[in-house]
Amino acid sequence: MDPTLLALRWAHVLGAVIAMGGLVFARFALLPAVSELDASTRDRVHDAVRRKWLPFVIAAITVLLASGLANFLLFNSRVKAEGWGEGRWMAANGYHALFGIKFLLAMVAFYLASGLVGRGAGTQWMRDNRATWLSVTIGLMLGVVMISSWMRNLHTGENLADSGGGVSMTSAPSTAPDDAGAGPRTDAAAPTEPAD
Repeated sequence: MDPTLLALRWAHVLGAVIAMGGLVFARFALLPAVSELDASTRDRVHDAVRRKWLPFVIAAITVLLASGLANFLLFNSRVKAEGWGEGRWMAANGYHALFGIKFLLAMVAFYLASGLVGRGAGTQWMRDNRATWLSVTIGLMLGVVMISSWMRNLHTGENLADSGGGVSMTSAPSTAPDDAGAGPRTDAAAPTEPAD
C-alpha cells in the first residue's frame, strides 16, 4: 500500500476515534457525573472541560475534513486511471451518493460538536440541553461511521475471475477487448487491495 494513502487512512480513523470517543465520554460519563454537583460547580466544570477539549474538537474536525477530501479525490482518480467499470464504477455503485450523505451527516455533526464546546450565545440552546444534543451528535457520527465502513468495503474494486486459490467473488467476464484487441478479458483491469 502507498505510504501516503496509509497515512491519510490512519489520520482519518484517528480523527474519528477522537471525535466519537469524546462525544461518548461526555454523554455517558461526564454529564451524569456533573449532574450530581450544584449549578455553580457544574458550570465551572463544563467551562474547564470546554477550554481543554475545544482544541481537540477543532483538530479532529480539521483532520477529518482534510484527510477525507484527500482520500476521496485520490480514490476517485485511481478508479478513473485504472478504468474500473470503464471509469464509471463510482456512479454504478452509488459511491458518490454515499459520500454525499456521509459528508452532509458529518457537517451537521461537526456543527453540533462545535456548538456543544462553544461559548457563543447563538449555540447556547445546545448547551442548555446537552444530553439531547450529545445523543443526536453521537447518532449522526455513528451513521457516518457505518456509511464509511460500507464505502470502505467497496474499495476492493471490480471482482476478479477465480485464480484457483483462496476466496474469490467471480463476475461475468468483461466485454472490453484485451490488450491485443483479440477478444474479451476475463478479469478486471483493477487489482484488488485487501479488505479491512
